[in-house]
Amino acid sequence: MEAFDRHFEKLLSVAEDLEHREAIARATAHYEERKRRSLSRFKVEAWAEELREIRRGSLDRLLDYVKQAMDALKEQGIEVHWAKDAREANELVAELLSGEKELLKVKSLASEEIGLNEYLEERGVKVWETDVGALLMQLLGWKPSHPTGVSITVPRRRAAEAYSKLAGRRLPEDPKSLVGFVREFVRRKVTEVKVGLSGANAIAADTGLIYLLTNEANDRLVTTLAEKYIVIAGIEKVMPDRYTCELYSKVIPVYATGAPFASFTGTVGMSRSNDIERVTVSPASGPSEIHVIFLDNGRTEMLKDPVFKEALVCIKCGGCLYTCPVWRVVGGFFSGEGPYMGGFGVAWTLFTRGVKAVAPQAYTCTLCGRCREVCPMKVDAPRMVLKAREILAREGLVPEALRRMAENIEVKGTPYEARLW
Repeated sequence: MEAFDRHFEKLLSVAEDLEHREAIARATAHYEERKRRSLSRFKVEAWAEELREIRRGSLDRLLDYVKQAMDALKEQGIEVHWAKDAREANELVAELLSGEKELLKVKSLASEEIGLNEYLEERGVKVWETDVGALLMQLLGWKPSHPTGVSITVPRRRAAEAYSKLAGRRLPEDPKSLVGFVREFVRRKVTEVKVGLSGANAIAADTGLIYLLTNEANDRLVTTLAEKYIVIAGIEKVMPDRYTCELYSKVIPVYATGAPFASFTGTVGMSRSNDIERVTVSPASGPSEIHVIFLDNGRTEMLKDPVFKEALVCIKCGGCLYTCPVWRVVGGFFSGEGPYMGGFGVAWTLFTRGVKAVAPQAYTCTLCGRCREVCPMKVDAPRMVLKAREILAREGLVPEALRRMAENIEVKGTPYEARLW
């Protein structure tokens, strides 16, 4: 298949880029040292075990919790929407823009999943990422390097080149200077653009509070200063209550970045004031409108499958990737046609993009099982990769080299072209 050939040729090309591989090695080393220190200081593994039990125990009631969250959001005065697929989600956002030609974003995997940036820009809307890494990848036209550190494998030289083009002047190859430029750029943009959009780290079903975690504080600028604020959240982001969301907030930073906490951890709801005779008035200083789009896009089908439903337990920290022998060579290029890379991403690509889209990714995984060992939720990604391959084999989507090996085993008793005896 031509798709397999192109994919593996690309991986070989990326693997030969020593500058890129050195950046991956540095990012991995920094992560592992930070994570080691964090695990030694806090009861993170115990928190992860508790979160895992809650996530797994509530999976069969997920749609009930989504309904509860929707009701709680409506009680706040927040508009709630359901998008069954990527097309509906994109159309909803375009409609909610109400003619505005610019959109500010806080990094959102869900928006990457549905191809929101491309959809809007084809229709004349300029989308601006506000996260340092997400803006960099947008400028480079690269796929994310990692779910929570989208640009961590980009060498600083390439980062300086990309930001210099946006700045219209030569910027030094110094991370502090480059982040300083992005800070100025984002703070200016939030005063100009009227609509902001984010994902959600978690949504509490009991209160409808939206949890956002960042280290850069860009979420607070976008979600507060925008006149209209839109949230796109996969339904798996809904958790039973605030306690679970706060437990999640303590677990994910360590496994995502190695750091013991996120610098900015907070909730978003409709702003209100009751300071005048305790009469509640909404909105107050926040956005005049908040819209939450709950994204299905294959998730309810995933929920029905006894093997793939486990993917919905995943918190998408990306901690598994740092141990993946393929990712440690090619970084974010180990993905299918969506933002979900590595072995853990196979199920997500399959259900959100389809069988053909996931085929190269499913056959890139080595099935070594390292991801399963380090996953805080103990998600069995290799098992899902194997089931995906079974589906692909039934569809005839198998790399030619593997097909020939299988035939040789049946005919010659060996995977090799010639008998060894």
